[in-house]
Amino acid sequence: MRAGAEWMERFQVRLYLVALLIGLLVGLLLPVVAYPAEAAINPVLGLLLYATFLGVPFRQIGQVFRDWRFLTTVLVVNFIFAPVVVWSLSRIVAHDQVLLVGVLFVLLTPCVDYVIVFTGIAGGAKDRLLAAAPLLMLAQMLLLPLYLWVFVGAEFVAAVDLAPFLEAFLLLIVLPLAAAVLTQLAAALTRWGRALETVVLGRWCR
Repeated sequence: MRAGAEWMERFQVRLYLVALLIGLLVGLLLPVVAYPAEAAINPVLGLLLYATFLGVPFRQIGQVFRDWRFLTTVLVVNFIFAPVVVWSLSRIVAHDQVLLVGVLFVLLTPCVDYVIVFTGIAGGAKDRLLAAAPLLMLAQMLLLPLYLWVFVGAEFVAAVDLAPFLEAFLLLIVLPLAAAVLTQLAAALTRWGRALETVVLGRWCR
């Protein structure tokens, strides 16, 4: 099983592409699955983020905050340099507000999960970035309205219903994060907690 995990890690980018192709074919050939698939998006995302947060070494988060050079670099790249690049790219669709907002959502709030994976592939500081993941996700949620205000305009931001954002923040960040913290505490104190942590993280494959 370890060999299988190493194989998947080695070819994970190709596996992502294959999964996207399979999803596209299923969506086109079996449109009946659209509704149940849509309903499953948030629960599946919540479980994936729970697994991601469970891998976060919460005891090391304090070390991330003490490493100001690393933390400053991550924040500047993510929330200053990246938005400048996003603004430049978004000018291509600036004439269509619907497309513009979609592009901004995708590029301004990239999935931290993927960032961590690709950082590991590139030989970067994957562990430290993993420890900083909750901070990055929180900063994304808080700064997105500001970026939309700057890139699209105050009128659009005022018209946006904030309820879905609040719901996503609570269900996809706060809840999985709290569950991961409680699981780590349980793993440190109980056998069932350690078993749950092992199953979720798939440590038997390592």
